[in-house]
This record gives sequence, structure tokens and C-alpha cells, in this order.
Amino acid sequence: MIKITDWKRVSTALEEIDTPALNNIPDVIETTDEIDSSIGALTNHIRTVVKKCSREVPESIDRRKLPADALELLRAKNAALRLAYAYPSRENRSKARALQRRARARMFEVKNEEWSNLMEDISPTHQAFWKVTKALKSEGYLPTPPLKKKPDSSLAVDDLEKAECIADSIELQCSHTLPPHDIQHITHIEEEVRHKTSLDPADDLAPVSRDEVQKLVKDLKAKKAPGLDGISNKAIKCFPTTLLSLLVVIFNACLKNCYFPPVWKEAEVIGIPKPGKPRDLPASYRPISLLSGLGKMYEKILKTRLSDYLFSKGLIINEQFGFRPNHSCPQQALRLVEYITEGFKTKKRTVAVFFRCSQGL
Repeated sequence: MIKITDWKRVSTALEEIDTPALNNIPDVIETTDEIDSSIGALTNHIRTVVKKCSREVPESIDRRKLPADALELLRAKNAALRLAYAYPSRENRSKARALQRRARARMFEVKNEEWSNLMEDISPTHQAFWKVTKALKSEGYLPTPPLKKKPDSSLAVDDLEKAECIADSIELQCSHTLPPHDIQHITHIEEEVRHKTSLDPADDLAPVSRDEVQKLVKDLKAKKAPGLDGISNKAIKCFPTTLLSLLVVIFNACLKNCYFPPVWKEAEVIGIPKPGKPRDLPASYRPISLLSGLGKMYEKILKTRLSDYLFSKGLIINEQFGFRPNHSCPQQALRLVEYITEGFKTKKRTVAVFFRCSQGL
């Protein structure tokens, strides 16, 4: 079964603001509790609307694209199956089986013909060219095999056991193998951080505008997977002006309170097998975190303001290339090569220190 959502209906339904969920949102959002309750009410409203505008249908072939003879053969097969079920005589069952074999063989021919036609017509400028290339390179879906537990090497068979097994492996990889060298220093730093965060901000960040939120919504990629809240980017793109204005109020309340809602920190974690690693070992999977789309919009708002502040104060060193616009790590590697080459010309030695994270996630 696949779920089909009528996104035009979603857009129309979201324009209705007199709903039980939205009526729970306070008129003025100021405190962190009001922020959390508003996000919860908005999330419930969106999920309810999308659910009402969705339906489940069986996954099947689009018969409108099939040749006429294949369609006629499928109809005859289905009629023969119904007749054999209603009147299960030897003749009817034999005829139904024969038509099943003919229909299966014809569908195999149709698929081969479609593939041959695609290979003859496709070119690098064709819309489906890179999709086909990616599909041919990928292994397709492979189910996760039973995982070996440690230390008894027993097998995790069902999905819950596999999830716990991978979670334990990730926790082990992220835990410190050695105790901190200076606990007193770390405690002092933590106290300083708590003290700094308790103070009112010296410089107010620029408030969020509706135009800024509209641009963020426009730039969202519709095919990205949703986070734990189940709100897809397609649903966010259906927001009317009233809900966009509500988002602006929520974002500004978060900025004013120096607050990042905990619900936007929660993620759905999926284990992706590492290439070339044995798939029956928990350590062979790297985690991918699916975060809330609304939370990622707020992250971009914070990132823009923090970047503007850091660059205006000259706090970013020229040597930093990661996470900077118009900069990339290959450029920095090229600079290193040029620096070494220049050293060869001037008969100078170049010394470099490299760090390798063996358990990089």
C-alpha cells in the first residue's frame, strides 16, 4: 500500500484557522512554555490536516501506459480468475493458469521493450539520464541482516533488537575512552558557560520577518524526508499567510528567549550501512538523523545571524574554509600543495600535522 496525499486539498484546509488545535495557541507568545505549547498545537494541526487529505491505495502498475493487447490480456486473466473462483472446475482453473502465464510473459516483454526504447532515446540532456545512472550504480534496497551482539555474539533478529544493537554501538563509539585530564578546568568552563548564558544578550539579534520565512519555505526541498514530527517539506510549502505569520511569531519568541525548543532537537535516526563493511556488525552502520523541517528553518535563521555577527566582528580566521560561503575544503588542499611547491623552489621544508578520526560518524 502507498499513501497518496492531495496537496491542493491540504493547502485549502490549512487556510482554515478556526480549529481546536490552533485555538489552543495563546494570542501572545512570550515564555518558553508558550513556545512549546504553540509548536505542539501547530504540529498537531498540520498532521491532522495531512491525514484527512491522504488515502492509501494498492501499489500497482500504471495501466494507462500499457499497450492495448496487454490491457486486454490482463482483463481476460482477471475475468478467468473470477470465474475459476466462482466455479472451480478443472477447465476454468486450467484456463485461468494459462492466462496467468501469458499475462506474466507479456508484461515481461513490455518491460523489456520500455527499457530498450529508453536506452535508444536517452542522452545526457534527457531528464531521466542521471536518475537512470544513479539507479544503476545503487544496489537497491537490501534488508538489514541479523546483527551480532557483543560480547556473547548472539543475533539480533527483529527490528527493535537491531535498533537497540545499533544504538549501543553508536553510544560506545561516541563515549570517551579516557577520563578527562583536568576535571577542575572542565568544571570551571562549564560554570562560565552557564553564567554567560544566564545573562541578557548584549546585542539584540535582528527580528525575523515574514519575507525571510517565505524565502526559507521557497528554498525547501520537497523530497526531503520528514523528521520525528512527521511534517514534510511539502506540507510546509502549503502554509498560508496566517501560518507563516504564526511561524514568524514563534521564531521571534525563540530569539527573544535565547531558546531552542527541545522538540526540534529530537531526531529519527536511521542506520546506513558503510560501503565495504560487513553488514552483520553494528559498527558497520553510520547514523543519519532526520530532523524537523521547522527546526531546520530556525537553524538557518540562527546561522544567518551568527554568521553576520562573526564576520562583522572579524572573528573568523582566514584559514577556515569549512562552513563558509564561496569556500571549500579542496581549495584549502590546493593552497597546501601550492605552499609545499613554493617551499621546494626556495629550498624550505614544510611540516604538517594531520589528525585522523578512526571512528568518525
